[in-house]
Amino acid sequence: MWAVMNISRKQLASLFICSLVPWVVGNGLLPLLPVYAVKLGADSTVAGLYLAFSYLAIALGALSAGWVSGSRYRRKLPLIIASSVGVPLAWLMGQANSVWALTILTALLWFCGGLGLALIGILTGMSAGENERGKIFGILALTSGLGSVVGGLGAGWLVKNWGYTPMFSALAVFMLLWPLTALLLEEKEDKKSQHEEDIPRETKPLGRNYFLLFSASVMASIAGFFILLTRSLAMSDMGFGPLEISSTVVVGGLISMPLPFLMGWLSDRIDRKTFLVLGYLSAFVALILLAISNALWHFWLVLILQGIAMGCNSSIGNAWVTDLIPRESLGKGLALYGSTVWIGGIIGFALAGYMLQNLGFTLTCFIGGCLGLAAVGLLIPIQAKSRLTSQPNTGST
Repeated sequence: MWAVMNISRKQLASLFICSLVPWVVGNGLLPLLPVYAVKLGADSTVAGLYLAFSYLAIALGALSAGWVSGSRYRRKLPLIIASSVGVPLAWLMGQANSVWALTILTALLWFCGGLGLALIGILTGMSAGENERGKIFGILALTSGLGSVVGGLGAGWLVKNWGYTPMFSALAVFMLLWPLTALLLEEKEDKKSQHEEDIPRETKPLGRNYFLLFSASVMASIAGFFILLTRSLAMSDMGFGPLEISSTVVVGGLISMPLPFLMGWLSDRIDRKTFLVLGYLSAFVALILLAISNALWHFWLVLILQGIAMGCNSSIGNAWVTDLIPRESLGKGLALYGSTVWIGGIIGFALAGYMLQNLGFTLTCFIGGCLGLAAVGLLIPIQAKSRLTSQPNTGST
């Protein structure tokens, strides 16, 4: 029921804004960064490696959240620090005059983003009740689509009218909202952990089903990042401008935005596996369509399908992880799962850049589509009723 939630409205609103800010910045920058790198002297292979290195940094940030959340600093303080450090980094990206300087600054900013988003996911998992996880993670998944709309419109418009440097400065000012909102978060502790703080807790294995889901998410993410790099470079080669390239993110985010929330809410009542399979299949269809795209509306449709896939991976995937693993392993499990998107970015950007350079546009898209189908195959062995059997581990009634 909508009126009955274990999580407070203040906590949910704070988590939503904390998640929205990095998605606005990330989704605003991502379609333009390959083009910006090319302007600084990169070719398609170097542009792909540049973004791959950035996503290595964001993956390391997400993975480090599991360690940080188990330390005495917990989650709120590291989130405030990471979000504060990101502000000057965003400004400095606008001052970069070489691909190498841009690469280092992007990697540092992406590390802060990966750490921050993973900590937000852990705080959400700890705050949400057992029967509302799909809905709550679905609400937070809206921030990705909303970030695409706000970031895509804002960044594309700023670059078209004033250039890249003012765009980066405007994003740095906007990022001040992130640490300010993080100050409002409540960090809830398990009663058990409060009484046994000095007693080492037994580490429970994450299990086979978890690692199948982890691997499927990596595969689906690789396919998703094939779309992002290939779309940007293909549109640039076809003569589309920065605002038109950004418009694909805007339209895709605007139309696909409600679907991950709806599917997450339905997955609380039906079956998470079915909806995640549908999400992954949409990535496959997007890549096949991308292979034959040559008009602006074609690219809009591709990004709509890609937005559905990535949104479902975030909302339903995180909720399913929370179902599958013991509560004692929740911080580690969610942090690891959160890193799958960024691991997909590392492999996807590097592989897509290399394939575009050596195999061409069409074959690159078809190979990416096969990876989406592989993700679906990895979901098949996972028991659909795992959520029901894992309920006793949650500690909820």
